[in-house]
Amino acid sequence: MYSSVKNNDKLRKEKFILLSAKHDMVFLDKDEFGTLSYLKAFKLFNDNNGELYNFCQKKSADLSEEICIFDYKYSDAASDYSITYKQTVFFVNSKILGLPEFKMRPEHLGDKIAAYFGYDDINFETYPGFSEKYHLSGKDEYFIRYHFDDKVLRFFSKTHGWSIEAVNYFLIFYAHNHIIPNDTLFDFFKLSLGIYDLFKSNNATPASL
Repeated sequence: MYSSVKNNDKLRKEKFILLSAKHDMVFLDKDEFGTLSYLKAFKLFNDNNGELYNFCQKKSADLSEEICIFDYKYSDAASDYSITYKQTVFFVNSKILGLPEFKMRPEHLGDKIAAYFGYDDINFETYPGFSEKYHLSGKDEYFIRYHFDDKVLRFFSKTHGWSIEAVNYFLIFYAHNHIIPNDTLFDFFKLSLGIYDLFKSNNATPASL
């Protein structure tokens, strides 16, 4: 069993190395740039002492854009035992963005009950498929609605299971507690770049703000 796990880790590392080479990225076994320190702005990273590994990063020449993909693991201690979670995360730090603080995640029954009693959930009457699948929250509802334009809403109305957190220049995209399989890692990265494109194409501030 131990040998099998080690072999799987090696194969996964090789997959990330291939991905980084294809996209002209730097590959590191672990985060040596201190990226985790500013990922603490996101709920996913601020409740535990996790670590980034299989870390791939690319920065633009003028340092205005940083794109990363990596695996992330953290432990959640409960009573006298601890559970380790692993997942794959896409992260972008880009001056092209200028996003309100928001979190989008799959909606569950508890969210529907809470929404009935008036708790925070931003819905879109013209895109009931999106509102049925996702829970969207944040303080500046008007600004969030502006960035969730038709392109974004159409895309996520046709898919499910994804989470996004954003604040200003930062955005992360992931499936909660889910490691992207080796054979779909390249597809996930391509999809993530597409999500980034959706939001950066609508980065201007509304005139009325």
